[in-house]
Order: sequence, then C-alpha cells, then structure tokens
Amino acid sequence: MGAAIAGDDGELAGRCAIVTGASRGVGLAAARRLAAAGALVVLTGRDAAAGAAAEGAIRDCGGQARFVAADQGDDGDWTRVISEAEATFGRVDVVVLNAGVSEMAATADLSLDDFRRVCRINLKGPFLGLKHGVEAIRRGGRGGSVVMIASIAGRIGVADHIHYTASKAGVAMLAKAAALELGPEHIRVNTIYPGFVRTDMTARFDEDMKTAAPLGRVAEPGEIADAVLFLAGDRSTFMTGAEMVIDGGWTAR
Repeated sequence: MGAAIAGDDGELAGRCAIVTGASRGVGLAAARRLAAAGALVVLTGRDAAAGAAAEGAIRDCGGQARFVAADQGDDGDWTRVISEAEATFGRVDVVVLNAGVSEMAATADLSLDDFRRVCRINLKGPFLGLKHGVEAIRRGGRGGSVVMIASIAGRIGVADHIHYTASKAGVAMLAKAAALELGPEHIRVNTIYPGFVRTDMTARFDEDMKTAAPLGRVAEPGEIADAVLFLAGDRSTFMTGAEMVIDGGWTAR
C-alpha cells in the first residue's frame, strides 16, 4: 500500500475515475491502483476523516485525488459528487461502484427496516451511481467504463444473509441490462464478484470460512483492485456485461 504512485504505466492518464467506498479496503486499493495508472481519482465515502486520509495517502505517493464525503444511497449526494468531479477534473470516464454493507440475520428475524437499509446501500446506491455516472460519461463524449462490485453471494445462496445476497444479485442484473443498453455508446458495464477479501467487513467471519476456498486463503484487496484496473482501462475494450469471479475457487464447488 505504501508503494510510490508516480511513475507507473500511465494507461489511464488524464481520465477521471470515481470510486465509492474508497476510504478503506477494496475501494481504497482500487483508488490507489487507478491513481498509479494515471487516473484522476474522486474518492467517496461516509467517513470524512478516513476519506481525507485516503486522499492524502494517494497525493503523498504522487497521485491526483479528491475526496468527497457522500452517501452512495443518496440521490442528492450523487449529484454533488458528479459536480465536484467535473469541476475538479473536467470529465468523468470511469465509475467504480464498490461501497457496500453486510449484516448477518436469520430470515425470520430480519426486520423490514434492516432489509431496506442493506438494499439502500447495496442496490439503490449502485443504481444511482450507474444513472448519474452514465450521464456524466455521456457528457465526456468518449465512452467509458462502469465497474460494479458485487459478491459471490450474488451468485450462490448464503444462509443468514438473504438481504445481502438479494442486493448483490440485483447489482449483477443492473450491470447486464445496462451493458445491453449502453454498448452502442461505447460505455461498458462489467461486474466483479469477489469472494472473501481481507477487509474490516470480513474480519468477524471465522478463519475456517475464510480459508474454505481451494486456494486456501482469502484475497488481498489489491487482487481485486487489479481486476478493477483491467476493466476500467483499454485492455478490456471488448468486454461488457461480463462477470469476473475472483474467489479462489470458492464457487467452483
């Protein structure tokens, strides 16, 4: 995480990328990786202090970044994020929809409020980001890329997580439908399905769950970030509506 950013290959030089949930974990790793490739990065998240620190870390390594405190599930916040991105960096080329929450709850014990809270961030949030992000990419006139971070829980059932699995499955379908619609405009929409990743959100899971993948370990955030870079840049220009599963073989069972 402390490696210098300046001097990387510059494949995203001059392009503006918005990354949600970018103050920690996968989002921060993705923001750093995009900045290392020359992108002008707008980081968003609800924790202003953590976001400012993330912005500073990227700047200290020679990257260009701007943190905007925002709630992914708030329409007005998305309007503000897009405005800040365009005012600061002139355009939007890439949107990485990473922010998400996860809570355990047995089906019969899950309240409607809890269901709505998780879906507000995990499904409504990506919808808003897709909607506002596409409008901004269109204004740039050169096409672009939207990367949706789902979860293997959007592909398989996970006990005690019906709200989480439903929201992540919804993200996958948002991406596929949008890819069909937006392809003629050269706006690509792809989905990444991480398995267990070593982050604050997964720390509460038992170690035997984390190591159940055939590769015998969890992913590091940087391994997901590398996939984000691939989908954001020109190495994936013939990919849209695609699904990248990065789970150490978990769903191959």
